[in-house]
Amino acid sequence: MASTPALDFLIIYVSDLEESLKYFTETIGLKHDPRQDSPNFRGFVHEGGIGFGLALVDAEISPEARQPGTIEIYFETNNLDGMHAELESRGAQPTTIAHRPFGSIFSIPAPDGHLVTMLRPPTR
Repeated sequence: MASTPALDFLIIYVSDLEESLKYFTETIGLKHDPRQDSPNFRGFVHEGGIGFGLALVDAEISPEARQPGTIEIYFETNNLDGMHAELESRGAQPTTIAHRPFGSIFSIPAPDGHLVTMLRPPTR
């Protein structure tokens, strides 16, 4: 059995990236971390907390056609392959494992259109 994953990162998909950034910084009071930014992503400082970011909904970037307000939840696991196999055995339909600069991932759909992503960070 794969180890229990730990909550690691949260992404909220938005229709207007700059308006959402303004809301989360000026209204909510979160601290923007421009080092995490890309043309379609804005990240926030998360000292001792869970990572958080905003991603622009764009059919070209998000082929899954996520809608604004959709949330993607990242869970970290040290046994990505085992977790993938276990979820498949339970009837989930995980995507294939993809390798990104921030680690290896796969996703599964959750009720209400949210996306659950399992992450194994790169070896440090």
